[in-house]
Amino acid sequence: MMRVLRQIMLLTAKDLRIEARSRQTLGLVIMLGILIIVVLGLGLSAQGKAPAFGATAILWVAYLFGGVLCFEKTMAVERHDGALAGLLAAPVDRGVIFAGKLLSNLALMFVLACVVTPVAIVLFNFDLSAAPGGFIIVTALSMIGFAAVGTLFSAATSSSRLQGGLLAILVFPICLPLVVTSTKMLIGMFADGHPLNAQGLGILFAFDGVYLVISWLAFERILEP
Repeated sequence: MMRVLRQIMLLTAKDLRIEARSRQTLGLVIMLGILIIVVLGLGLSAQGKAPAFGATAILWVAYLFGGVLCFEKTMAVERHDGALAGLLAAPVDRGVIFAGKLLSNLALMFVLACVVTPVAIVLFNFDLSAAPGGFIIVTALSMIGFAAVGTLFSAATSSSRLQGGLLAILVFPICLPLVVTSTKMLIGMFADGHPLNAQGLGILFAFDGVYLVISWLAFERILEP
C-alpha cells in the first residue's frame, strides 16, 4: 500500500514540477477564468441579471472551462516526446497513473479557484462570509467528481486532433448533474440562507463515488501510448 501511495505522490509531484517550471497551464487557465467572470459579470450586470443568476453559477462556468484546459494540458505533457509510452512501460499500475493525474488536476483546479473566486467576490459583491466553510466543502467535493471524469476523457482524447473541443463535449454533459446540484446548494446557502444539509452532501458524495470508480476502472482500458 505504501509503495502505491509513494508512486502516486511521485507522479503527482512530477506533473506539478513541470508546471512550476513552465507555468503555461496555470497562466492560461487563470486568464481564461478571469476573462469568463469579467465578461459574464459585466454583461449580466448591464442587463440587471447578475444578482438573480448568481455569482456561484458564473464561478462554475469559469471552473468548468478552466478545468477542461487543465485536463488537456496535463495529459499533453505525457504525449510529448513519447513520455507516455515510457510511463506505460514502467512497472506502475495504470490505476496509479490515473490517481497521479487526478491529484495534479485537482491541485491546478484548486489554485484556479483560489485566484478566480476573489475576482467574483469583488465584481459581484459576493458575501462569502455567510458560509465560507459550506462553499469550500461543496466546491471541493464537486471538483473531485469533475476532475475524475475530466482525467478519464483527457486520456481518451489526447491523441485526437480535436482535443479540447472534443473533451468539453464529452465531459460537460456527464458532469452536468453534479454541477447543477452543486450550484443549487450554493445558491440555496447564499441567496436563501439555507444551511448545508446532509442530504445535499450525500448526493455529492454519491456522484463522486460513481465518477471515481467508473473512471478508475475505465482508465486502464482506454489509456494507450
